[in-house]
Amino acid sequence: MLKVIIFLLVSITFSFGKDVYISSSTGDDANDGSINAPLKTISSAPKNNVNIFLKRGDVFFEKCWNFTNCKIDAYGKGDKPMICGLKILKNKSVWIRQANDIWRIDLKNRKDFEGFVSTTDKEDNIGAIYDITNDKVYGHLVHRYSAINNYGDFWVSDNIKRKNVQSKKETFKYLFFRSKENPAKMNSQFGFSTYNCGLRNLKNCTVKNIAIKGFALHGIAKAWNCKFQNIDIDLIGGGVQLSYPSWVRLGNGIEFWITEKDACNNNIVENCKISRTYDCGTTIQGVSNGDLIAKNIVFKNNYFFKCRQAFEHFLISKTKEKIGYENCEFSNNKCFDIGDNEFSTPECRDANLLSYETRAISGLSIKNNIFWGGNYYSKQQHPATLENNTVYIFKGQYLINNRYNPSETIWADSEQDIEKMKEQYGNKSDKIIIVSPSDIHMREKILRESFAEQKSEIQKKSPVKYRRDFFFRK
Repeated sequence: MLKVIIFLLVSITFSFGKDVYISSSTGDDANDGSINAPLKTISSAPKNNVNIFLKRGDVFFEKCWNFTNCKIDAYGKGDKPMICGLKILKNKSVWIRQANDIWRIDLKNRKDFEGFVSTTDKEDNIGAIYDITNDKVYGHLVHRYSAINNYGDFWVSDNIKRKNVQSKKETFKYLFFRSKENPAKMNSQFGFSTYNCGLRNLKNCTVKNIAIKGFALHGIAKAWNCKFQNIDIDLIGGGVQLSYPSWVRLGNGIEFWITEKDACNNNIVENCKISRTYDCGTTIQGVSNGDLIAKNIVFKNNYFFKCRQAFEHFLISKTKEKIGYENCEFSNNKCFDIGDNEFSTPECRDANLLSYETRAISGLSIKNNIFWGGNYYSKQQHPATLENNTVYIFKGQYLINNRYNPSETIWADSEQDIEKMKEQYGNKSDKIIIVSPSDIHMREKILRESFAEQKSEIQKKSPVKYRRDFFFRK
């Protein structure tokens, strides 16, 4: 382990160059980028060998892509600078009533919006409607106009007769939202998460002390030899995966994609807060030809709240070549209310951990984590090594589930079930405790012990309400 730590520290130690300051509120892209004359946009900054400083309290409605050998950090006082993908409706009067309490807006009328500016059709592939005023997510995107049945449902397309909205030909012109009243009369400012990534294509970079919010694709994706520290990631994913054979949604907080030619390896994620992701908070995954090797990827000391899963892993080679992990871990993280991601789309794979591994694996450990209030592990054939995790699970949730073979499911109904799971999967060191969703005092005690500095923020959220019928158990 010492060898691994030394390698990671060496691999992410860089010599950065010029300091460049950026402020969306006071900057000008004609400035020289000094602290007294900052630039206005991230897109105007140099992309190589610089120290980028974003002003605290500012919101940057743009992407942060394609940096090499750079440090990205905050300066000044106040909240973390936010990289935001929300397209915000400023003209409330544009909602047009349709049949059956459905209301329509035209996403292409640029003058009606502020915030993130969509420059391509696919960016209006909206992942969620966000009530900014009340911090409420309307995340139930349906797959057909005819499926808009419940209040809060929404759908995005250029034609109500469209059946294939994942086609590249789709323009995503109109958003349809079912509401009892005109949304203009609601005490809400609405934002719409756009189909993009906050951070992408970073090489040999250190990024810290920023926030990322409101992207319908991923929060962070495509990174090599990078370090991410003290980053807040919220409201990510939910867009339709374009050109996929069937209708499916996607979206991860941090995704490291592994290919045979250019694997996203040698990355550290630590002390970050990741919440409300349509899919995983963090993931190591890859489907490709040839050898797939994930190396030196570490998620440690992070906080997860209301993601569909906290951590997902799978490597699948279509040509059945060498696949595996080397020096990868998910450790010392704290995960609360996983599965209830506020997108109103429950699935049987909603669990703290998710695996699609088809072969036995080594080199990946999941250890010393705390999990509260979610199913434990949804796996296909082979889980990773589990060590010294503390799992607070509700009675009736599952310990282990294989959705391809439901008969393998072990439900957390008794201490005997816990022992059965430990015996079958060899994780004798895990501490698993059956608790009740109503046991708020225990939850608060764990919060006080684990999240002293974040206590006030987390306590604003209500505890998850577990529903067994989400999993169609007979």
